[in-house]
Amino acid sequence: MATIIPVTRKKGIGYQVIIRTKGHPQLKRTFNSKGEAKQWANEQESLITARLYRDPRLADKITMDMAIEKYMARVSSKKAASTHDREKYSCRHLLRIFGKSTPLPQIVSSSVSDYQEERIKEGGSASSIRQELCLLSHLFNKARKEWGLPVQNPVDDIERIKPGYGRDRMLTTEEAEAVIEESKKSKNERFFPFVLLLLHSGMRSGEAARLRKQDVDLEEHTITIRKTKSGKPRTIPLTDAAAAALKNLDPEDYYFLKDNHLRSYHIMLRPGCIFNDCWRNLRERLSKRGKILHHFTVHDLRHTAASHLIMNGVDFRIIADILGHSSLQMVMRYTHILGTHKKTIIDKIGRLGIIDPE
Repeated sequence: MATIIPVTRKKGIGYQVIIRTKGHPQLKRTFNSKGEAKQWANEQESLITARLYRDPRLADKITMDMAIEKYMARVSSKKAASTHDREKYSCRHLLRIFGKSTPLPQIVSSSVSDYQEERIKEGGSASSIRQELCLLSHLFNKARKEWGLPVQNPVDDIERIKPGYGRDRMLTTEEAEAVIEESKKSKNERFFPFVLLLLHSGMRSGEAARLRKQDVDLEEHTITIRKTKSGKPRTIPLTDAAAAALKNLDPEDYYFLKDNHLRSYHIMLRPGCIFNDCWRNLRERLSKRGKILHHFTVHDLRHTAASHLIMNGVDFRIIADILGHSSLQMVMRYTHILGTHKKTIIDKIGRLGIIDPE
């Protein structure tokens, strides 16, 4: 039963609500007006009657480090290993700025906004900051819906930093030829087939590095990628040149990974790193020849493959399937770097509606 009594404060008269219900802790709160006091009392009594009331003191006992430890163990650990590893990194920033001992109810929209501003000042990328806020939002939703804590999601009420444009570096034909030719000179005989496979398939470096003999059909010229970013296996076509390069390796199991690689958690998490030294040597050799590839990364081979598929008129849906993109929007990002090719395409309708003089 609710009792409302007037109380004298420095700011003037207020109205204190006291709710006493058998089997529930006493609730007490003060408001500026009697109307606000009655409304709150009615809401709390309705929740208690419907057995939906949750004691806010339960959340006060849960600190950030406790919540994150539970989230990482119960939620994040079930995700892909690379995602789980990335979320560990995100958690370090969340705990560092919010504070390990901060109770969950003290994380409100204003403090989340301050967090975002702090990370921007530190030079954090838009992608990293958005991933951190996404983790925090997921944590609060889990805490409310599944852990039974009376908390609201503070991330819902802020305007998140806009996503960056992402890389769109595409190798020119000459640059692609230089990379392929230099990869042939590597002491690592597996490096050239690896580079050619990336350029001719658009595979992610981790997908290519995990390739096993059972995943390749050299007769049908297809590759089945079993461990993907989306978690869904996909089958893609294999060019004649890439098939020939793989055929020359003739592995017992993995095409590129060795036995000692399989025992390394770090390598199996990001298997493409086994060729880091090869890539560094390739860049040095190109530089000595005066062929400097500015801002070149391994992932640019994937962008180059996608861009050339577009230039050759391949349907966007097929490109999305080959690359493993879940939406056509991801493929559309490649179109804006094809300016010169667009001129060639538009010239094909250059005579549309024009009548030649007799």
